[in-house]
Amino acid sequence: WTRAFFPPLPSLRLPARVRGGRVPSTMSTHGCSPSLLLLLSCGIRLAQACTTLAVGRRASADGSVLLSHSGDFVGNADARLCYIPAADHAPGSRRPIYWDKEDHPFFVGPGRGNCYLPKPGEHPYEPIGWIPQVNHTFAYYEAVYGVMNEHGLGMGETTCSGVFATTAIGHGGKALLSIETLTRLGMERSKTAREAVKLMGSLAESYGFYGAGSFEGGAESLMVGDPQEVFVFHVLPDPSGTSAIWAAQRVPDDHVAVVANMFVIREIDFADSMTFLFSDNVRTVAEAKGWWHLGEPLDFTAVYSDGEYAQKFYSGRRMWGAYRRFGLTGLPDNYTDLRHDAVYPVTAKPPATLKVQDIFGVHRDYYEGTKYDLTKGLAAGPWGDPDRFMMSNDNKVSGGWERSIGIYRTMTTHVVQARSVGQGSVLWFGPHATAGTCFIPLTARSSA
Repeated sequence: WTRAFFPPLPSLRLPARVRGGRVPSTMSTHGCSPSLLLLLSCGIRLAQACTTLAVGRRASADGSVLLSHSGDFVGNADARLCYIPAADHAPGSRRPIYWDKEDHPFFVGPGRGNCYLPKPGEHPYEPIGWIPQVNHTFAYYEAVYGVMNEHGLGMGETTCSGVFATTAIGHGGKALLSIETLTRLGMERSKTAREAVKLMGSLAESYGFYGAGSFEGGAESLMVGDPQEVFVFHVLPDPSGTSAIWAAQRVPDDHVAVVANMFVIREIDFADSMTFLFSDNVRTVAEAKGWWHLGEPLDFTAVYSDGEYAQKFYSGRRMWGAYRRFGLTGLPDNYTDLRHDAVYPVTAKPPATLKVQDIFGVHRDYYEGTKYDLTKGLAAGPWGDPDRFMMSNDNKVSGGWERSIGIYRTMTTHVVQARSVGQGSVLWFGPHATAGTCFIPLTARSSA
């Protein structure tokens, strides 16, 4: 079972580029030796690899902002969709922060609705830290990550590689906040996407950020949207392991965006506060390390990404495939180094407006009708099966399967249709593999 569902250990690697001739001390994820003993000692959590999409309101058929996430987990993932009710808090209250391990049950304890109350044999988790609580927190839906709150704010997550990585307080590091916790705090405290981006960035800087801690890397990306606008948000630990570096780029209203386990934000216009939001240390860290000089353009991906973490085309093929499904043709399907070769746009204008069902279709894509069609060829068998399972560690064949957008190990997929009409924003939630799921609609104004 383990060999069937977990990637072979040789896929763990040191960073593609170790600047300064050594691995920074905070890069505990990439610094692990590819052996099982050290893999476990590095505190590696459940592995996943997700795809996220975003559609600006003028690029959608009904004027909604659309964003999505497929949770392509492996292992004992927590597949529950939970409703967290709104709450009032006494002045001076503190908000507990827990270590996020992602597998089931990822949280046990009171104060977050009935979903997580201890069951027979379970015991409440202990917090690893606290932050000041606010007077009122909003209601929201959660599926490991916060996905949509009562005001129609939505998010979708994908893990990325980064040049820095660290671990949580109590687990060998000094950082308090994971991407899961940041999404929850954003849901609890924000009404708009812009407000949520600023809040999550500020909290990550103040309390420290730690990433997935798996072979995937120590950085993260979110699509963050509301009925008016949507952002691509990237975050990674700073070199000290006690703060964070982050940047966000607004998707133009008539554009779409794709993030698939790798940063995509390129040159930041530091004078354009409408389009770009960022931490001050985006420049200071890059300059101190000698990776960027004042007066030059700062390419966030080239500076802070560590490239495609699993294999070449692991991220790029999905970007190419998603843009193809959005109707954008002529994009190259080959490149040398996706980190340095900006072959795919950060955002792009589709030739036609898109519906929620079009987003479902992208997440169900196996590159049908292209030379990468996974329903064709010997490996597809007589029934055109597009699933390609992970190979065991003792496999002697080099190379890897194409990484499709649709994949058998998807735990859940969701699409947030952010709008201000009718019942407000709608969460379309689909359990299990996207190709075989049925999406159910849940409104932002629900109370359970």
